[in-house]
Amino acid sequence: MTDTPEFVGKVALVTGAASGIGAATAQAFAYAGASVVLCDTNPEVETMALSMAETGLHTTAVIGDTSNANDCAAMVEHALSQYGRLDFSFNNAGIGSRMRPIDQIDENSWQRMVSINLTGVFLCMREQIPAMTASGGGVIVNNSSVLGLRAIPETSLEYTAAKHGVIGLTRQAALNHAQDNIRCVAVCPGFIETPLTTPGTSIDIDEESQRWFVERTPLGRPGQPEDIADTVMMLCSERSRFVTGVSLLVDGGFSGT
Repeated sequence: MTDTPEFVGKVALVTGAASGIGAATAQAFAYAGASVVLCDTNPEVETMALSMAETGLHTTAVIGDTSNANDCAAMVEHALSQYGRLDFSFNNAGIGSRMRPIDQIDENSWQRMVSINLTGVFLCMREQIPAMTASGGGVIVNNSSVLGLRAIPETSLEYTAAKHGVIGLTRQAALNHAQDNIRCVAVCPGFIETPLTTPGTSIDIDEESQRWFVERTPLGRPGQPEDIADTVMMLCSERSRFVTGVSLLVDGGFSGT
């Protein structure tokens, strides 16, 4: 046994890292010894990376939009220029949406959801996979959702469609790039307490909806960002070296009810 952090000498990139699941995962990578590039459209990501660096962690930030191909390229280039390699990526950036009948969903809303929650993952992977291949391989974890595997009544149609797409993208990339020593996995969170699921946010979730999810979660509580972060750490570790092309539910048993 050794006390050396598991990911010393490794480099991780996390999108949507300014808060919630992304922030928790960036911190987990850093505490595990990795050098971490935190990416977000929110300028607060720079403050977060700086505060982590001031404690001795190896972190830096890039402000960028994952639905923009040039920004995705800049994120990966930053990792390579700062740290010389890329080993892990957690493609977490995304937005939510409230349920509306299909005839009330305009094309702009549909395109925005797909461009951020699905196309953004593709654009990131398109840059990350060559960088990882040059580094000898790596692991990509894409953040889907329980809604990527099943539909739930009165839930956003466009969000569910995009998250299903993330799973298909992950599975195919895993097969296409296994020979490059790259593993691709999707995590599918259930109800997680984050700014995105706070009443009054863009998905218009309310306390009744929160209770609905928690009451149907056998573990009896909402998930926390650290629950997903710990799962990402496990999937990126050597303990998961034979795991690729799968979608892992992290929902407290919700999908079994």
